[in-house]
Amino acid sequence: MHVIVVNDYGSVSGGADHVAITSVNALADAGIDVTFVSSVAPVDSSIDESKVRIINFGFDDLISNPSRSIAAANGLWDIRCAKRFGEVLDNCDITNTIVHCHTWVKSLSASVLNESIRRGFKHVVTLHDYFLVCPNGGFYNYSTKTHCELHPLSFKCTLTNCDSRNFYYKIWRSSRHFIQNKIANLPSKINNFITVSEYSENILKPYLPHEANFFRVRNSIDIDKVPPSSKLSTNKFTFVGRLSPEKGPVLFAKAAKNANVEAIFVGQGPESDAIREANNDAKLVGWMDRSAVRSYIRKSSAIVFPSIWHETQGLVVSEAAALGVPSIVSDGCAAKCSIKDGVTGLCFKSNNVEDLTKKIFQLKDDPQMAFQLGRQAYDKYWSNPATIYTHVEDLINCYKIILSG
Repeated sequence: MHVIVVNDYGSVSGGADHVAITSVNALADAGIDVTFVSSVAPVDSSIDESKVRIINFGFDDLISNPSRSIAAANGLWDIRCAKRFGEVLDNCDITNTIVHCHTWVKSLSASVLNESIRRGFKHVVTLHDYFLVCPNGGFYNYSTKTHCELHPLSFKCTLTNCDSRNFYYKIWRSSRHFIQNKIANLPSKINNFITVSEYSENILKPYLPHEANFFRVRNSIDIDKVPPSSKLSTNKFTFVGRLSPEKGPVLFAKAAKNANVEAIFVGQGPESDAIREANNDAKLVGWMDRSAVRSYIRKSSAIVFPSIWHETQGLVVSEAAALGVPSIVSDGCAAKCSIKDGVTGLCFKSNNVEDLTKKIFQLKDDPQMAFQLGRQAYDKYWSNPATIYTHVEDLINCYKIILSG
């Protein structure tokens, strides 16, 4: 079996990159012939070149390209990437090769996936986000800060200014989506998909080919089993992630102020000033290394995951569970699938400060409840941990089914 892992970036710049890159070494260790193809340099030094064939095109992503016009054109359909990827496929045996595509919207464009499908190679796409079916990638209206219910590329969708930047960018994204759908016939020609949660699959599935195969492969968490936290703080609640509006950090800041608890924010982003304005006692510590992040989690009464948009998983909730810490999660995002309300965590009404305040009060006023939720979350996680080994085992089973037809 030969697996070609395809990703915009050669190194980690986001969650999807981390999943793609951590999988290549593990696949090679499992005896799979692996080629890692990326567009944007550098290539992550963690990838073992003695085991993994590495091909990087050395192209810019859309933001770093010095020419905005060239970036816009390449983002719609990058002929260079298709040609280079075609050269990779020239040397592959179509009978035992599978193309596994993770991301392509930041540099590669849909031209790369189209090239493998056009040549008849077996393929699978991991749906890390909603870009394959939604022009702005989130089924989320950044202007109204609400979930979007419009049909992608419908007349009303095209005329709605829902983009995180501006309406002109929305028109460009819609043009890219039109080319992807009408010229490359994607996603209608994609036969196999990997989803990471039931929540995201339910949103995506109505827009994908009904005859396609769907595989559920959990993203792995690199964490060792240690005894669960035994002394949860009764007054510290922590947010981990990018401080951007759709993630809901200001919502948490307001709720924490209402509940008179310490709000800790691990991460950076454009909402920093708005967080301080909403709660001048909030503690913003920036991005930390993995060890420091887990230290903050272990010292918290709970992790708060207040995302206003859908998300596709929310790994920090599972990471907290692995440490014996419960989570308070919005019921309007995929992370709610990672907890059982009232058993391993608490759900609150999406974008509702009052209900989030109420849930924080519950754990503040009842430390034993927080402890019990955390212990049950710990037991549930470690009964079936999301390790790199189970991740790769599921991937290989998926590949075998696809190659067998």
